[in-house]
Amino acid sequence: MILAEPPASQGDVHFRVLGIPVRIHPFFWIVALILGIQGSEAPPARVLIWIVALLLSITIHELGHALMQRRYGGRPRIVLYGMGGLAICDDCDRSTRSQILISLAGPGAGFLLATALLIAINALGYGAGVSLGNLNLPAIPGLIGSNMLGLIFYWQPFPSDPANRMVSDLLWINVMWGAVNLLPIYPLDGGQISRELCLLGQPRQGMMRSLQISIVAAVAMAIVGLSWGSFFVVLMFGYLAYSSYRALQAYRASLW
Repeated sequence: MILAEPPASQGDVHFRVLGIPVRIHPFFWIVALILGIQGSEAPPARVLIWIVALLLSITIHELGHALMQRRYGGRPRIVLYGMGGLAICDDCDRSTRSQILISLAGPGAGFLLATALLIAINALGYGAGVSLGNLNLPAIPGLIGSNMLGLIFYWQPFPSDPANRMVSDLLWINVMWGAVNLLPIYPLDGGQISRELCLLGQPRQGMMRSLQISIVAAVAMAIVGLSWGSFFVVLMFGYLAYSSYRALQAYRASLW
């Protein structure tokens, strides 16, 4: 969830995935650790599982973008930083269609990873699936899972608690993060899609309209976070609403 590539640092980690260079900025590890602690009583093993799940999930998400960028003639690179990452491509096709597909590819990759995980669990002999919300997990012995977006993801537990925790974290990150990223809020993927659609026909008015949509959607999500009692959700979307407002003011000033 960043707008510009962070500067290189001596603590960067470099590697390649499918020929695409990946750089992990130190701030990624710091934020992952903060999110994983979730209170002073979180055991180190639990935090480590969360960091591994987050690293894998965000890498797959950005790889989805990058592979689509390469499909459209670009030479992408990936940077993981802060709460997310960035697939950077300076030479890929800039048409509306390609940009929308590139934006969709990130959440799509995460959804595919969640689907592949459920298929793998079934292949290992443990029942796993998705219910539309009419499944009472506590009443069914031998099943565990979680409710996300009105869907219940469930599986027969592994003998290993760390394995169950890894499955839970991977499903939560890829399903929830993918869904959040589709919201029409800058700089999320949905915000990029909203911008491309709004720019069709009326570039100047379209840009302002996409920022206005971003502000409304971010404020709405902050209110939802307030109803959940989640300070993190309120803070994150409140900040995104403010950022979009500032961007709208700056864009309006540039037109005068």
